[in-house]
Amino acid sequence: MIHSKENPLDFAETLKKLVELQATDSGLDELARLKKGFHQEIAALETMVNGLKNQIQDEKKVLEDLAKQRKSQEIEVGALENKVTKYLGQQNEVKSNEQYAALKQEIEKSREAKSKAEEKVLESLFQEDEQKAKIQKLAQDLTGAEKKAVDDKKEIIQKIEDCDKATREKKAERQKQLAGLPDDFAQGYDQLRNSGMKIAVAEAREDHACSGCHMNIPPQILNEVRKGIAIQRCTCGRYLYIKD
Repeated sequence: MIHSKENPLDFAETLKKLVELQATDSGLDELARLKKGFHQEIAALETMVNGLKNQIQDEKKVLEDLAKQRKSQEIEVGALENKVTKYLGQQNEVKSNEQYAALKQEIEKSREAKSKAEEKVLESLFQEDEQKAKIQKLAQDLTGAEKKAVDDKKEIIQKIEDCDKATREKKAERQKQLAGLPDDFAQGYDQLRNSGMKIAVAEAREDHACSGCHMNIPPQILNEVRKGIAIQRCTCGRYLYIKD
């Protein structure tokens, strides 16, 4: 849009359009923030499910280690049983009371060691049962978490699609708003936005400060903004307006 003497610039109308354009961009920023949050929610759901899967794998490894430990203990029990049987068979072969007493002592020691080893086997079996119950509970939790994640994802994906639809509508609206602005103001506004200023059109507050940079506005510029003589910019570069 070109302004000339035949088509003078309406400062108030142009400023109003700039404010409306910024409102549209603020809406786009909010939609982008919401969409990012929805994707983070999906990632959190996947992390929760994967966390349970990993935990189950870790607990299964613990169960495997317990089973290996029990098998070693059972082998030890078998070895001690064989030892006792061997010593019992040797009792009839000894030729002195001293040898008989020593052999009997070895039998008792082996039986005592076997009894302790059997207790360890029982303890390991108990630990395995506890571990199996723990894994079963985690598996149930995983099933529930996966179902909830699927249901929640459907809702979140719908929200993302709604955001995308609203974003497309706002972008189309933005294009119309830009086309309705004089080229120099449209370009100046976009330059501010592209430089990282989310607020390109700032309110000149009652305390004489710019709502964008929070610095005091020079009196002369503030006076012209109040009178609507021209569209003024703060020293930070933002366009200034006074809220009705």
